[in-house]
Amino acid sequence: MEELAMTTNNHEAWTEVFSGAAFEAEVKRALLEANGIRSIVEDHTMSAITSTYLGLGGDVRILVSPADAEAAMRVMEHKD
Repeated sequence: MEELAMTTNNHEAWTEVFSGAAFEAEVKRALLEANGIRSIVEDHTMSAITSTYLGLGGDVRILVSPADAEAAMRVMEHKD
């Protein structure tokens, strides 16, 4: 368990697969999880709640392990 925590906290070891609005990032993160891909949503805004509803603040990023990056991009680009 300690190894997982260390890996998760080292965001530099993860690969960005999305950058955009918080609400869109949460939808994409849920899609990735539904397909078995672990991800981190990284938000650098001061007020995540306000930015989600009012469009204020900066973009958020979705990070995945480098091994999952290609699969994550395929999942997020797939349109039915």
